[in-house]
Amino acid sequence: MPSQLSFACAVPVGAWHPFLPEALASLALQKAQLEIALLDASSDPRVAEAADLSGIAFAYRRHGPDAGQAAAIAEGWRETRGDVLFWLNADDRLLPGALGVVAKALEGRGQTPDVVYGGSDFIDRKGRVSGCHDQVADVSELLLRSNTISQPSCFARRDAVERAGGLDESLHFVMDWDLWLRLYGTGARFKRVDKTLSAVYMGDDTKTGLLNGRRLIEVFSLVSRNAGSWAAVKSTLSLAGHTLHRRWSRS
Repeated sequence: MPSQLSFACAVPVGAWHPFLPEALASLALQKAQLEIALLDASSDPRVAEAADLSGIAFAYRRHGPDAGQAAAIAEGWRETRGDVLFWLNADDRLLPGALGVVAKALEGRGQTPDVVYGGSDFIDRKGRVSGCHDQVADVSELLLRSNTISQPSCFARRDAVERAGGLDESLHFVMDWDLWLRLYGTGARFKRVDKTLSAVYMGDDTKTGLLNGRRLIEVFSLVSRNAGSWAAVKSTLSLAGHTLHRRWSRS
């Protein structure tokens, strides 16, 4: 029997990326009830052209300035009505059948989860798989110190997100991790599936590849608030080392 769950995806676009057509195509190919909101702050005509060529009947589409990525995602979620929320960046993509896997996990027998997440492949600038997200783990208190959930492969029920207060629109780098922690704090039930659900572009030109003051401050503040200052120091240093290691391994 077809799933009765509906999904809502926000696609925030801050700048044109050549992977955007593939990102949109990966959504169009999902066999699920899916509303898609496109939030384009790029002022680049190629974004509108890619949207037009995608064949997607967007539930909401905005081309124009916004207050940042988190604000754009929150806007997209407000303008849609799907039961399960997620977002997909312009340089990432869902794997075929991902939403079917998520729907099955959310509708399983027994105590149903509020959040379902899986693994992610890493891809290079040519779209070739270059590795996998090796930090994904079952949710535990480790989440207080390390983001063990891959954002493009995480899907949360709308009512659980609303109970947790939604996205913090003031954040630029850790709004996903911050949301997972608030969901965890409200008692939301997490379920990890042993499936790869998305492909994530990893490059020095991505936010994940950046190592700047604002990112380090956001990480330190988030971990300090949830696990204490000493844990925040260790987490921030670990992030810096991990980011530099990825850069060196690609050079």
